[in-house]
Amino acid sequence: MLKIKAIIFCMLIILNFYIALHAQEFIVASLNKDNAYIGDVLEFTVKVELPKDAQIAANQNFKLEDFEISKVNIKRLPKSSNVYELIFEIYAYKAGHLIIEPLTIFYINPDGTNNLFFTPEKSVDIKSLITDSKNPNIKDIKNLKKISISIIFIVPIITLLIFIIILSMHVIKNIREQMEKAKIVILDDKTIALNTLNDLYQNRTNLNIRDFYYKMSEILRTYMSKQYKFDAMEMTTSEFFEKVKELLPSEININEFKSYLQIFNLARYADFTPTEKKVEDNYLFTKKLLELI
Repeated sequence: MLKIKAIIFCMLIILNFYIALHAQEFIVASLNKDNAYIGDVLEFTVKVELPKDAQIAANQNFKLEDFEISKVNIKRLPKSSNVYELIFEIYAYKAGHLIIEPLTIFYINPDGTNNLFFTPEKSVDIKSLITDSKNPNIKDIKNLKKISISIIFIVPIITLLIFIIILSMHVIKNIREQMEKAKIVILDDKTIALNTLNDLYQNRTNLNIRDFYYKMSEILRTYMSKQYKFDAMEMTTSEFFEKVKELLPSEININEFKSYLQIFNLARYADFTPTEKKVEDNYLFTKKLLELI
């Protein structure tokens, strides 16, 4: 009799353990890159199997130290018991060996009660194009400032936007009418890029130095996109360098080109103040690239 009770007791323990085991979520996490540069977008993917009929809660506030979360995509995988995939698009604003700390994810049980789980911890090595220093406190870019607008300004802003749209439509109409009357001269991409660069340099006193360097980089990348059929505007500085270095003619020194690209990263800083001679040198180097590539 005692043996039977002991057997039943053991079976109950095993059954409870089995139920508890299958009532818990099963989690795996992965990172699409083991190392990257500051500002590069990383995909942090988490797959979790929740208890049957449980659902991920909506409107969750995710925050990471040392990383900015630019986008979160949550979906339930088809043809699975109850597996969810969470993809976080993140980028680091510090250099060094960084830890992606566990995130708290809330979900709702079938009976309406709330529950939660934590994402696994992952690590990634972040490098900087500006310096080879291992200092983890270096920041190449700054966090975007959140701007709040009072509700009393919404109506005037909407009115102003409507006025601008109407005025723009009127201006565009006049321009089209003038273009129909005038002879339109079609220029090639190289000439357009060189003319735009020249106009930018001649009017540089009307721009702050950060806008000047941004527009100069935009002219070069736009030309390269059209000339060689790749999306240069969406590339990071390192990706752009790796792509273009194979296209450089012998007249362009590859190390000089790399140093030239780094100046655009430096231009992100508010206290970046190059000399007039340096600005002229960068302008002439950009012009040389447009003429030779």
